Amino acid sequence: MRTPIEIFQALPIRFKMFYTYSVLFSVMILFGGLSVFLSVGNTLEQKIESELSNATERILNMVRTTANASVKNYLRAVAEKNYEIVSLYHKAVLDGDFTQEEAQSKLRKILSGQKIGRTGYIYCLDSNGTAVVHPNSSVAGHSFTQFEFIREQMQRKDGYLEYEWKNPEEDNSRPKALYMTYFEPWDWIISVSSYREEFSELINISNFKDSIMSLKFGRSGYSYVIDSTGQVIVHPFLSGNLYDARDADGQYLVRHQCETKNGKLIYSWRNPGEKIHRKKIVIYNYIPEYDWIVASSGYLEELYEPLKSVRNIFLLMFFVILILVIPATLFIAGGITGSLKQLEKQLIQGADGDFTGRMSTSERDSNGAGDEIRKLAVYYNSFMDRLEQYKRKIEAEASERKIAAESLKKSEEKYRTILENIEDGYFEIDNQDRFVFFNSSMMRITGFSDEDLKTLTREGISAPKGADRIRKVFLRLWETTEACRAMEWTILKNDGTFCHTETSLSVIPDSQGRIVGIRGVMRDVTEKHEAKRLEQEIIDISERERMQIGQYLHDDLSSHLLGIEVMHSLLEKKLTRLGYAELVSVGKIRGLVLEAIDKIGRISRGLCPVNIVEQGLEFALRELCYDIEKIYNVACILNSGGYQFRKDDRAAVHIYYIAREAAFNAVKHGLADTIRLNLEKRGNRTRLEIRDNGSGLPENIVPKGMGLRIMQYRARRIGAILEARGSKDSGSVISLTFND
Repeated sequence: MRTPIEIFQALPIRFKMFYTYSVLFSVMILFGGLSVFLSVGNTLEQKIESELSNATERILNMVRTTANASVKNYLRAVAEKNYEIVSLYHKAVLDGDFTQEEAQSKLRKILSGQKIGRTGYIYCLDSNGTAVVHPNSSVAGHSFTQFEFIREQMQRKDGYLEYEWKNPEEDNSRPKALYMTYFEPWDWIISVSSYREEFSELINISNFKDSIMSLKFGRSGYSYVIDSTGQVIVHPFLSGNLYDARDADGQYLVRHQCETKNGKLIYSWRNPGEKIHRKKIVIYNYIPEYDWIVASSGYLEELYEPLKSVRNIFLLMFFVILILVIPATLFIAGGITGSLKQLEKQLIQGADGDFTGRMSTSERDSNGAGDEIRKLAVYYNSFMDRLEQYKRKIEAEASERKIAAESLKKSEEKYRTILENIEDGYFEIDNQDRFVFFNSSMMRITGFSDEDLKTLTREGISAPKGADRIRKVFLRLWETTEACRAMEWTILKNDGTFCHTETSLSVIPDSQGRIVGIRGVMRDVTEKHEAKRLEQEIIDISERERMQIGQYLHDDLSSHLLGIEVMHSLLEKKLTRLGYAELVSVGKIRGLVLEAIDKIGRISRGLCPVNIVEQGLEFALRELCYDIEKIYNVACILNSGGYQFRKDDRAAVHIYYIAREAAFNAVKHGLADTIRLNLEKRGNRTRLEIRDNGSGLPENIVPKGMGLRIMQYRARRIGAILEARGSKDSGSVISLTFND
């Protein structure tokens, strides 16, 4: 059984066009209508919410304005009434009925005994900010000029004022208002005050109830006011407490408003006299100073009635357009397909691969086809001409590509053969540090098989020690693309042993120049590394032996000779008493012993140069020159130019021994009679040169002896460059260049 797609594909073009255009127009009209419907709906919804919000805000402002006016008028009336009372008592004082003290005492009781709202009261200040009347007797007589509103009362004396106040027994301040009037004869500022949260008791709801009830939304929407306990303040139908009122879905809608204080809510509701529940929307806000919630509500079906008209108009337009499109599509499709049948016959001939066939390009064909078909025939003929050209070109290119492919294949085989036969390991990693290619030498060096190495990353084969340094090298290469040459990289092999390598790295770019990987060549230098370690151990052993010999000469042999010198002194004194003539020979023996002690001291200092730490490198080199002159009777001259050595003691010791080895070699092997040590500064580097006039060195010297190898090792330990050159005629030159 054929699928709908197969059935559609088997239909003639005219029916395909008919179905396609019908569906296309239907989808476009439906999509366009739906977009308009949704757009109008969103606009209408925004307008509804805006209207309800604006209405709520208007009510909010109206309530606040009315309430503020009511409160202000109330406080003003109380203040003016008490002003009259104070005036009456003042007149009685003038008439002689009371003394001023008696009148003011009675007024304090009258004024302090009045309550404004629940906790409001009346107090009086003088122009200095001192409370002269106050219901709290402990407050009277004290100045309160530290408060801003008191200073403003002192300045204004009359009028309405709002401020924040906190009683001593309360934790937080609350908004408060007062009205004041000034009784000048006694310098009293009569102030009537009350907390704003108690103003609701002073508000006359009838002042704004009619205005709220006049607001309508749709046919039956309205506004209302409740407090945070659900008690109705203003409502067109209901009264009492609605806190536990629920809609048709069981939702506690009033309780929700009381808890959230402001927001939007959609619920099901039925007004008195209605039979069914309908969806309703309410937008509400909160007046904290009166603890009132002001709300505006309306039924959704009434508010969205304009959408019904839009929907009906759209459906009517859809059916009208569909009725017009169907016959028009059939007519156009029939005209096109009739003319295309002739073109179909011509195309079948070219479909067999014969590109030599051409179509007629006359103005009209036998079926009376117009200009479009003629143009199509011209394009077809041009297309066939190009196909012939492309065919010949493709055949030529295919031949060239075949030759190139064979050449490339040979090149790749040669490249892989080279990689597989070199001793060094070659590898390529991607941007995830995974090995994507490597040769057999890489597997031999790391000890991992082909399958294992493909699952590992660069971090997976790095030894723990130094792994962070290797990671930074690879990261820097990704960032800078600068190649890295002869990097030391210790590999953790598959068997758990370490392999020391020298590795060179470079980036792999793609055809657009983007970095897609890193390639590297790795050489196993484990034996070389072991040789360096062995060389270091030999040097360390040599250093220890040198120190031990120096210590032995200084502590043992030198002490022994000192004992002989002491015994000689005793013998000389004894022979002197006996008067023997052999005293001349004994004196010569003592001189030889003292000379031997001096030479042993210099040799021990050369073997164990502790004076480097105390006196510095220049002093140690001068001592070396002095020792060579004394021991070997050879001229040894140091030219330092006031050089100050700033390196650590370890570097100074290595430099000293290099100079000592070179100088002693010049005496013992070169038979030199003059040695010059030149120490000079060259920029940020220092050069020590040991030059002699002995038998010299070969032009291309090979370091076979232990002495020169030790000198080279010491130079590497401090990062210095050691050079040795010379000939039989001009002696030899040993130079050491290092950073100071």
